Amino acid sequence: MMLDRFFRMLASRTRPLTPPPLSGASGFWPWLLALVVVAAPAAADDWFVDASETTGLAFKHFNGMSGELYFPEMMGAGVAVFDYDGDGDLDVYLVQGHMLGPTKSLTDATFEPAHRLPLTDRLYRNELQDGELRFTDVTVEAGLKAAGYGMGVAAGDVDNDGDVDLYITNLADNQLLINNGDGTFSDNTSAAGVTDDRWSVSAAFLDFDRDGWLDLYVGNYVAFSFDNHAACLSNASVWRAYCGPKSSPPETDRLFHNLGNGRFEDVTETAMIHTAFGGALGVSTADFNGDGWVDIYVANDGVPNQLWINQRDGSFRNDAFMAGVAVNMYGASEASMGVDAADFDGDGDEDLFMTHLVRETNTLYLNDGQGWFEDRTVTKGLGGPSFSFTGFGTGWFDYDNDGWLDLLSVNGA
Repeated sequence: MMLDRFFRMLASRTRPLTPPPLSGASGFWPWLLALVVVAAPAAADDWFVDASETTGLAFKHFNGMSGELYFPEMMGAGVAVFDYDGDGDLDVYLVQGHMLGPTKSLTDATFEPAHRLPLTDRLYRNELQDGELRFTDVTVEAGLKAAGYGMGVAAGDVDNDGDVDLYITNLADNQLLINNGDGTFSDNTSAAGVTDDRWSVSAAFLDFDRDGWLDLYVGNYVAFSFDNHAACLSNASVWRAYCGPKSSPPETDRLFHNLGNGRFEDVTETAMIHTAFGGALGVSTADFNGDGWVDIYVANDGVPNQLWINQRDGSFRNDAFMAGVAVNMYGASEASMGVDAADFDGDGDEDLFMTHLVRETNTLYLNDGQGWFEDRTVTKGLGGPSFSFTGFGTGWFDYDNDGWLDLLSVNGA
């Protein structure tokens, strides 16, 4: 897990590291909004300090709002923490927005962008030397050019050349950025056959057919466009408000099979995942039923979630209801947003945690080892503390180096 490694690298605790009960969960990390460093020695109430400014990672997201209440304005953006230059330390790719609306310019912005122009995704190279953490913005020299209003990012070596590549999800026109191995990236989206002009939020690399090449799952949200943007009313029906996910039809997720020759094939239909269930916000991949084949969990906004069980023949079956992870313990769908899979209890199987809207609790699903889950949110003490917050991103990591996974939930308004 990339961010667990990141926090371990930054940790300066003197207690020896005990190997934690971690497993190979794969996930997308759309929640690092500020660089936080584990400090030592420290009191229990100040384990972390914000080191964004002092380390050169002073990035601020711009959502392009102008008073039109465009749906995408409510979304945060993603981050990838990965070693892009192969020097052994972790670098940071941060996804940026821009002005929303076909006729809007920065003069229409409700808030001026805090980041310097042009508004684009940013790549920060880690200059870690002699224990001092510093980042340098290498966006220009890396040849990075963001194509659209950014949402998320997935990192993986898609061409098996030893360098980490990136897939960027956007409000439209996703991008596959191939690492050239010399500090630069090339946009290979069209040539690779992984174009997607839907509103994509999350993505995950996985080898679903075990051929040694990373395939790509793209979680798409709803069919929003500036042409179909509608005015919605608040619950009191008095003033305008942001529309919810059910105000637009859901989009279909996509699955791309890596052919191993620089090309991908869209196998969404043959893999049997072509039904538009709901607005996907989070994707987590792991072997949930212990059969040795990677499965896919999709967190949907306000409708039942999906658990795509790998059928080992190139197809998947949605077992979310049967497995107990489609809805919460009360049978209700929730506004699922962030999701991460990990073996938090050290029993050898992948459990699931996801975040939800205010007045819904975050949810913890405990895996019994056979791919059947039980909602243990309340018994594990995670219900009450999350009820008053809207959770977006989340991730498991061992922040105190005691060998057991802890949880981070990043909340929005």
